[in-house]
Amino acid sequence: IFKSLNKIKDVDGRLELVKLFSNNIRVFIDYAHTPDALAKVLQSLQDSYGKNISLVFGCGGDRDKSKRSLMAKVANNYSKKIYVTDDNPRNEEPSKIRNEIIKRINPLKCFNIGNRGSAIKKAILNSTPNEVVLIAGKGHEDKQIYKNRVIFTSDKKIIKNIRLKIKSLTLKE
Repeated sequence: IFKSLNKIKDVDGRLELVKLFSNNIRVFIDYAHTPDALAKVLQSLQDSYGKNISLVFGCGGDRDKSKRSLMAKVANNYSKKIYVTDDNPRNEEPSKIRNEIIKRINPLKCFNIGNRGSAIKKAILNSTPNEVVLIAGKGHEDKQIYKNRVIFTSDKKIIKNIRLKIKSLTLKE
C-alpha cells in the first residue's frame, strides 16, 4: 500500500496547490461551484492553514440563480477578502451576476473585478505573507463562455505567470 501511495496523482483542479511564493503565500485552485463544495474546500483550507484566506469566485449564468446568495454567504463566512469575478456568464449579463453575489457580501472585504485574470492577479498581489488564496469555480477548465464567444484562459497559467516582488528586510546593527 505504501509503495502505491507514491504513484497516486492529484486530481487536476481539485484543491490543487498551483504556486507557493517565497513569503509563504499559497495559491490553490478548486472546481468548487456549489455552496456545499465551496464551504468544504474553505473549511479544509482553514483547518490546514488558518483563517487568512482570500477567495476569487463567480457564478455561472443560465444556471441555478438561487445558489448565488448561498455562495456569497459561504464566502462571507470563510474568507477575509473576496474577489467576485466572472465564471461562465453564458447568456446573462456578467455584471448582473456579480451584483447579485456582491449585495450579500460585506462591502468592506469585497472587490468586484469582472475580468477573471485581473481578479486573480489582484488577489495574489494584495495578499500578505502566510495567506492562502483560493481561486474557485473553474478548476482545470481552460475556457470562459460569454454568449456565443469562447475565451480560452486558464486560472492555473495565470497564477504561474505572476511574479511577486517581495521586499527584503535588512537589519541595522
